Amino acid sequence: MIDIGFKLVEAERLASATIEEFGICSPEHIRIRDIAFAKGAMVVEEKLTRAAASIVKAGNRATIRIPPTDTMERRRFSIAHELGHLVMGHVVSIKKVCSNADMMDWYQSSQETQANFFASELILPAKLVSSRCDIGNISFEPIKKIAKDFRASLTATAIKFVRLCPEKCAIIYSTQGKIKWFYKSPDWWPFIHKDKKLDKRTLAYDFFVGQPMDPDPVEVDADSWVESRGLDEIVEHSIASTQYGFVLSLLWIKPR
Repeated sequence: MIDIGFKLVEAERLASATIEEFGICSPEHIRIRDIAFAKGAMVVEEKLTRAAASIVKAGNRATIRIPPTDTMERRRFSIAHELGHLVMGHVVSIKKVCSNADMMDWYQSSQETQANFFASELILPAKLVSSRCDIGNISFEPIKKIAKDFRASLTATAIKFVRLCPEKCAIIYSTQGKIKWFYKSPDWWPFIHKDKKLDKRTLAYDFFVGQPMDPDPVEVDADSWVESRGLDEIVEHSIASTQYGFVLSLLWIKPR
């Protein structure tokens, strides 16, 4: 996986500057709709066709549209995503439409990835989240707790977690039985092959062949996920989204 490029760092910097601008120092202060309004964007909930969210700009004002049927976490992320487009000057035409795929674009340096990184930092500010990522036993449980407290999506929270975690861990997103993208902690060293077909020994594989996944963290053969280079086992904790057809796998190299 490529390192975070300059544009993604800049997206996070702009979000962090927004956090400072509004004096945010706790999760409950992150009122996304109010922040968007203060930045010149009104949020409207209405049914959208073939879109996850959209933003329309006219002069100095903009309107962000999101579906009312989405979860609260998804709506917050969509608003922050569209606001990212506005703040970063991506809305050069009158209207910009974002799809579900755009909201899951975490692995390129496109404008959609930039908007996702902006949204992640706005909803999950590193200054408030980093201490919660410094834990011993790695699993989805602390990630779920952070996601709940910050009213954030599990995917965005998992990415932020592994990037801030001092343990050797990685998050892998799989769809259609293949690894689509991944992010890793600073000290993670085993090589992960993007677009690799899932190994039958992984928990994630079970989901794509219609089998129930183990709900708990399990030690699996390291080479079922990575180029092991002497690493025998790795801890895998996987959860699936039946609605969107993907699996998030949290991998952890347990200290010996």
